[in-house]
Amino acid sequence: MNLLARRALVLLALSLPAWAWALDFGFRPPRDPEDPAAVDLMRDLAQRIVPVYQEADTDAFLANMTALQIVSGTYRAASDSSRSLRSRQQGKPFDELAQRAIVDGIYARARALETNERLDFAKAFARAFQELVSPLDNAQAAAIMARLETPLAVYREPVRQAFDRWRAKGSLPQADALALVRTWLGYESRRSFSALLPELIAAENRSRYLAEAGVRIPVRAGVVIHANVVRPGGAKGALPTLLRFTLDPAEDDAQRSAVKGYVGVTAYVRGRTPDGKGAVWPFVRDGEDAAAVIDWIARQPWSDGRVAMLGDGYSGYAAWAAARRKPAALKAIATIAPMAPGIDFPMAGQIYRNAMVRWAQEHATDEPLRADADASPDAVWQELDALWYRGKRPYWDVDRVLLGKRSRLIRTWLTHPSHDLYWRKFLPSAEQFAQIDIPVLGIAGYYGAEAGALYFHNEHRRNRPQADTTLLLGPYDAASIRLGTAAQLRGYTVDPVARVDLPELRYQWLDHVLRGAKKPPLLQGRVNYQVMGADEWRHEPTLDSPVRTRLRLYLDTRERDGPHRLLPSPPEGGGNTRLSVDLADRRDARIPWPDALRGKQLPMRNSISFVSDPLPKDTEIDGSLRGEFDITPSRQDVDLSVSLYEQTANGDYQLLFEPYDFRASYAGHRVYRRLLRAGERQLLAFTAERVTARKLAAGSRIVLVIGINKRPDRQINYGSGKDVNSEFIADAKRPVRVRWHAGSHVEIQNGKP
Repeated sequence: MNLLARRALVLLALSLPAWAWALDFGFRPPRDPEDPAAVDLMRDLAQRIVPVYQEADTDAFLANMTALQIVSGTYRAASDSSRSLRSRQQGKPFDELAQRAIVDGIYARARALETNERLDFAKAFARAFQELVSPLDNAQAAAIMARLETPLAVYREPVRQAFDRWRAKGSLPQADALALVRTWLGYESRRSFSALLPELIAAENRSRYLAEAGVRIPVRAGVVIHANVVRPGGAKGALPTLLRFTLDPAEDDAQRSAVKGYVGVTAYVRGRTPDGKGAVWPFVRDGEDAAAVIDWIARQPWSDGRVAMLGDGYSGYAAWAAARRKPAALKAIATIAPMAPGIDFPMAGQIYRNAMVRWAQEHATDEPLRADADASPDAVWQELDALWYRGKRPYWDVDRVLLGKRSRLIRTWLTHPSHDLYWRKFLPSAEQFAQIDIPVLGIAGYYGAEAGALYFHNEHRRNRPQADTTLLLGPYDAASIRLGTAAQLRGYTVDPVARVDLPELRYQWLDHVLRGAKKPPLLQGRVNYQVMGADEWRHEPTLDSPVRTRLRLYLDTRERDGPHRLLPSPPEGGGNTRLSVDLADRRDARIPWPDALRGKQLPMRNSISFVSDPLPKDTEIDGSLRGEFDITPSRQDVDLSVSLYEQTANGDYQLLFEPYDFRASYAGHRVYRRLLRAGERQLLAFTAERVTARKLAAGSRIVLVIGINKRPDRQINYGSGKDVNSEFIADAKRPVRVRWHAGSHVEIQNGKP
């Protein structure tokens, strides 16, 4: 069920009185929501609820009665109920109830006009829309239009599920009946007016905003940057500007910035137009071009001379690329999971990901990959990954396998497997980090959206200790940060306090920086992180502190019948534990890799695990995992994977951070490759470019999983010592083996600050 629908049902359930659960209503659901009989059946159900419905809370009564009256067909009464509720909401926060009153009121009013004045429904809805939306301020109107645009599918599936649930029972309690009526209203109303919205919303926005599409911004001789500019209509005086410098038209949020009272500008990287056409060469000119756009903005009559940059992923990188050039008008940057070239893209842990080819094809070229119309893009790329994995070509040919041709861009990236000068020139130098004196906000998650944000934050603080830089971390991935924090993330139930509208939080922070508004309480520390399982936030000056205690756990490498153990002290008697993986065996090409964050089974593919004793008390851990492995490798190099889990008392496994994959030869320094000594015992120290924070319950165990990388979706290191791009599957020869010896350990910060 979609997040919006879930929220609506939860709020509805909370608004019902206890006695409402006692009444039952006979109901024989139709086959599906499209069944022609559904309208009459739902009308009959609503008509039977109306005479007996009671509620002590007047606002909740009016909201629910409006829905019942609409579905029962008494539109004038519904319009009156909605009007009464809207009157009571005046002067109060524009919350869920106030918005529902307007959305339902528009539909009730439209149906009443259609019935009483015999208007065509399209004209009636347009009139109702204008009557109720036009008086709202920009932020309120935007919220209402967003709710109206909720896709029909969001409501259809809950209706279908409810019909299936009650079909065999023949009746349903009043609380469930009322919830079904509300969900049905969402579905039935949108089925009626969704086709009318684009024109109405476009006209409403034209009356509120001054929008200029395809603005051409000259940045130097012969070079033009294309942009969209949106300004609030009727603004008195010049305004600060929020700029997004991007290559993805889907990120155009200029109007959302205008809704917040700013001038919104979405500018496109050199070579890209707002319709997504035009090939680009990522990273190369973004800093200087974005700085030139900022200078242009500051000269416009609608600008008050202050610019802040927004950025997610690639556009987050562009914000940092501009900041290092210190354009005078740039006053702040606020990023979400910013990309850091050479750090987390196109490789991570110095291991290339096939995803770089997809990203380049979708965002940097002008030739989208052709695929079967019935196949999803994800399925297409997964099949290509499997094709690559089963082949015998070196990684130099990954573009030819996935794209069917050579890509000069991919070839260039592959030429620089270390974090050499090619990548470093795109990032702020130590001196430039030290000079970035504007406020900075970074938002990231524990599950695959943190490496770039951590890099920028840590380097900024390292080179400018007094930097006004703020970091927020929580149980999010890149998609959940941008699209909305739902109650569930890949099987994990997110703590209530972590369910935050992070893009909205970013605007609140910008209001603080640019308008003097109160700083959001959630951002009161330099580092703000959510402790999973504790339903709490922590606000600290730093995440990893040298004065904090660390929980150190040693790998028990002695031979034993049961699972390997994690111990609080070095094991006695030495011994070693061996992991052997045949890198040439590709029979697992189509076996999907697990994506869930919580499950009953521990993912154990090409890996070994170590399990601690049950924790005697609740234990809080946070920060980065560090370790030192005492190993004997059979090859000159190996790509390792490290994961950390909580095994709860009931046997569930909770992944604590996204698995960290890294190339052993770069573990000490991402710039210089230091090959291992095959067949010799040696120490390998590492720090995972991941963070986590969790309250582990008493009785839980800590589980460490160590693996050797062999995945269809990334580069495979055969350990020959050659450039990994040039290795063939023939270099696998025999299985790669790694022995872990006594003294190998991992550690993570523990205890409350």
